[in-house]
Amino acid sequence: MTKVIKRRVCPHALSNRLFWLCAVTYVMALFGRLSYSSVMVALIADGSMNKAQAGLIGTALFVVYGVCQIFSGLVGDKISPKKMVFIGLIGSGLLNLLMGITGQYAVMLVLWSLNGIFQSMLWSPVARIFAEQMPPDERKKACSNVAVTYPLATVLTYLLATVMLSVWNWRSVFILSAIMILAVGVYWLYRMTWFEQQIAENGEIETINLQPQSGKNREGLMHLMLVSGILLAAFASMTHGMLRDGIQTWLPSLMTDNFRFGTSASVALDIIVPLFNIFGVVFTKALAKRWIDNELKGAAGFFAVTIVALALLGFVCDSSALVSLLLLTVASTCMVGANIMLINLIPVHFGVIGRSSSVTGIMNCSAYIGSALSSFGIGAVAQSFGWSSAIWVWVLFSLGAWITAMAGSGMWGRYERRLDNNMA
Repeated sequence: MTKVIKRRVCPHALSNRLFWLCAVTYVMALFGRLSYSSVMVALIADGSMNKAQAGLIGTALFVVYGVCQIFSGLVGDKISPKKMVFIGLIGSGLLNLLMGITGQYAVMLVLWSLNGIFQSMLWSPVARIFAEQMPPDERKKACSNVAVTYPLATVLTYLLATVMLSVWNWRSVFILSAIMILAVGVYWLYRMTWFEQQIAENGEIETINLQPQSGKNREGLMHLMLVSGILLAAFASMTHGMLRDGIQTWLPSLMTDNFRFGTSASVALDIIVPLFNIFGVVFTKALAKRWIDNELKGAAGFFAVTIVALALLGFVCDSSALVSLLLLTVASTCMVGANIMLINLIPVHFGVIGRSSSVTGIMNCSAYIGSALSSFGIGAVAQSFGWSSAIWVWVLFSLGAWITAMAGSGMWGRYERRLDNNMA
């Protein structure tokens, strides 16, 4: 027997404002995650730590963030997104402030690990808002558009770092980031409370018809991962995180080591990649609208291009700065496309069965396991064997991601149709 569920969603007249509140809040929240990587090359240059030590701090955040994503995703399906985001913002803001005050390596390692806990409370509840509170016909658009927040936040954070490293020091980047995050946290609580009242009083009614196989019993999470192909998609998500954050984190060091770029110049150069990533969001949206009807096949396509770009980079990374930057930009932009497929679009389908936050947590956890591996592992490989060897590690993982994405695409296509059939 079909189970009918009715719930209130944001009125169309207010949906754009709700989107912008979530998007701007998430951009500001990302300052609290990207602040360290934006000054890492300066910390290495002034002798505060070596590459392996610097990478370990970044790894600590990624590991804690990734592990906590599972917990945050599960909890995020049960408690108010407003409260989760507020706690995450306040906690991350305070820890960034402390990072700017301290200068001791061991203390920074502990603080940045704790930051991973609070940062993990941000994306899953935002994804749940898009999957459950936005009008049904605007959900995919919101999830695609919000992908611009990560490269935009990266550009803004690295611009801030470039200016502050020139006129002051790395501490100022953490302190200014903290001030902005804390201010946004207070505004988020106030404004989201207003939206909740509007939805409760004037929200449009959404009707969901759960088919017998969905409505009879709530699927176990592990079973869901197996039959939907999410388990295979998780490896692709891990590799996408390894490349997305790895390229952004290590590009300044690669340019400094191989081509003798200065510290400020290397950080400024790192802004070029996310600028192109913003155009990657627009390109991916257009591509997906016309050509991509299976997100895992789409992700596989982006990994295929990435394999070619990184393989070429392995041969030229110590001989041509311009070509190296171009190939890294291509690979990074392809990971924007993979991010939209894996992190933004796949989880939104699960909103009809109340699993959007959980699936978001799983995919994001996988991505940040990859980020952790890249942050510490790539730094260690580059320090011991050189940048060419580190790049070939990326190539091998990209090949594995392409294989698993293609292998899971059939299962995901069938499961996606089943979920979409639940919509009235």
